[in-house]
Amino acid sequence: MQDNNNNDTALLAAKLGALHEDVSEIKAALTKLSDAITKLALVEERQTQSAAALERAFTAIEKIERRLASLEQAQPEQKRTAKWLERAVVAIVAAVAAMFAKKAGLL
Repeated sequence: MQDNNNNDTALLAAKLGALHEDVSEIKAALTKLSDAITKLALVEERQTQSAAALERAFTAIEKIERRLASLEQAQPEQKRTAKWLERAVVAIVAAVAAMFAKKAGLL
């Protein structure tokens, strides 16, 4: 009977030791999972920041595209205005030159 109790005690001790090892392995696995979840949260935060930065960049590009389109539409009119302005300046310079030539007695 005492041998049976000793065997039972030894069996229980062995099972308790195996259970302790299993709990230790579970703790180690939980620690690794916790580290992985922390890293995942950091990656997710960085992705969120990158997405926000990309959205700001796209918004800026859209504004630039609208501005460029309006400038491209106004360009022919500006070209025409510049031509008229150039002609006016040439006419004024010619008139001033003619006036000086007349006063100087060249004409």
